[in-house]
Amino acid sequence: MTTLATDPQAARSSRILTYLRPAEIYVVFLLLLIAIGPYIAPYSAYDFDPASSLLKPSWAHPFGTDEFGRDVFSRILAGARPTLLPAFASAVLGIIAGTTTGLICGLMGGRTDQWIMRGMDVLLSFPALILAMLVVTMLGGSTTILVFAIALIFWPRSARLIRSAALDIGKREFIEACRARGEGMGYILFREMLPNLRSVVIVDLALRCSYAILLSASLAYLGMGAQAPTPAWGLMVKEGQQFIQFAPWLTIFPCLTVALVATGTVLLGENVRRRFAISQRLAR
Repeated sequence: MTTLATDPQAARSSRILTYLRPAEIYVVFLLLLIAIGPYIAPYSAYDFDPASSLLKPSWAHPFGTDEFGRDVFSRILAGARPTLLPAFASAVLGIIAGTTTGLICGLMGGRTDQWIMRGMDVLLSFPALILAMLVVTMLGGSTTILVFAIALIFWPRSARLIRSAALDIGKREFIEACRARGEGMGYILFREMLPNLRSVVIVDLALRCSYAILLSASLAYLGMGAQAPTPAWGLMVKEGQQFIQFAPWLTIFPCLTVALVATGTVLLGENVRRRFAISQRLAR
């Protein structure tokens, strides 16, 4: 009889590869794109080359060139930072504010819950894009204001989601035990309630990131946020719109990039949700 030796290192590597699903690999690729995208671009994203203007996609220029002779592929790589960083930052900020608000409402209940939720309803009454445009118009179009505007949109939506789950947890016996021990609100919120809601928070964060990417691109398309010559993806769509009849690649490739990134982020959220659901079933 032959005994097969088990290699702990190989088993560990196998587990790591099992967890590296396509969605996670895609997000890692996006993070690398943000970090090194401008440095691996084959051409400058800003230098003009009139002799190469409006060239069709080819081996030399995979996504073609724009009216100034700039390589579209290089501009998309360089545009990852001005498009994705504000989107991810606003999603994280909105989730932090919404999660904290939802936990407080779920723990306190009563009038505190009612007053806070009425304020959230006021923010929810504004259409998302209109509210973002209003904030950017009033306070300016800087990147900081753009992040704040999108986070303001996500705040009440995340707060209502977390509150609906926190209301049940706030009534459980271990929360009452914490109160009986004299634990502070911060301890109960973030050491007792939040760990029980981590799957909801993570999935919500992934979904908000995808919405934030679309909102960031939409605001750039409307002229709010990044300004020329910054190669933000939404701004590239706006600039290429006037040439869409005879140079459609100027619009198609930035639109596809936004769609693929947003879709990949949604798939990541769904993957995380399924993983948490499986782990919870196995734990029972």
